[in-house]
Amino acid sequence: MLKTYPDNLKGALILLIASLIWGSTFIPQKIAMDFWSPLQFSAIRFLIGSFLLLTILPFFGLPKKIDAKSLIIYGLTLGTLLGFAALFQQIGLVTTTATNAGFFTSLYVLLVPIIGIFLGSVPHFSLWLAVLICIIGSVLLAVPEGSFMVEKINKGDIWVILGSLLWALHVQVLSYGVKKNPIMLLAILQFLFASIVLIIFGLLFSPKELFNFPNLFVNPLVLITLLYCSIGSVCIAFVLQMIGQRYSPPNEAAIIMSTEAIFAAFFGWLILSEFFNARILTGSSLIFIGIIISQIYPIEKIKKSNFE
Repeated sequence: MLKTYPDNLKGALILLIASLIWGSTFIPQKIAMDFWSPLQFSAIRFLIGSFLLLTILPFFGLPKKIDAKSLIIYGLTLGTLLGFAALFQQIGLVTTTATNAGFFTSLYVLLVPIIGIFLGSVPHFSLWLAVLICIIGSVLLAVPEGSFMVEKINKGDIWVILGSLLWALHVQVLSYGVKKNPIMLLAILQFLFASIVLIIFGLLFSPKELFNFPNLFVNPLVLITLLYCSIGSVCIAFVLQMIGQRYSPPNEAAIIMSTEAIFAAFFGWLILSEFFNARILTGSSLIFIGIIISQIYPIEKIKKSNFE
């Protein structure tokens, strides 16, 4: 049977769109931290996202056969990974230097294929090359100019590294979950469980931070930033990630999603007039080169199989 690779390209395009949306949410997320705590913001936006998706679920219909056990297990696992990844990364970003945060956050691109090895998937050499190029590009984008060396390791770095590890685990587990479960139902459960585990975490360790709500009517940005991140980042981008990972293997997906840093820099320039210099252009170019390299081997593999 003739094999083609439009699905691979379809997955890459969908993941690029998700990354673009995530890149656009950096500014509202940064603004939101003036009103919300990291724990509050993460828990509430996942809760809003799950309920919004639930309201539109009837328009998508339900499959005739559902494996409830698989759906709950994957929903709980993915929700726990997603919730704590978002929380740990946010805690790390406010307790470490920008240099260290930029470097350690980019490591998830490397951690995804490393975790894949333990799951029995050995990446092709070209993918390791693509990962290395993307990490260099991500560091150029994330690390402030003039700061090329990682500074002394501190507690915030541990949080960022843990967040990156959980993001990598989430990408790997998601690649299995989306192939075995209906995407909309899995998305709803994932976001709901992410919110629940964060609320439980807050009740146990930081109830004051969880319940100290801002005045919603003092500044319109309080609600605008929350709703934008709930709808854009959660309801749209994370669902697109799930759809994209049905077509793209986790290693390639992680590389493609590293373009989030490019889009964040672009929106920073477009909206906040942040400086867009040669360093950012170089970093962006390296990430795109890494994506192209990561796609060459899968396409060549498919081409060869067409002649077998």
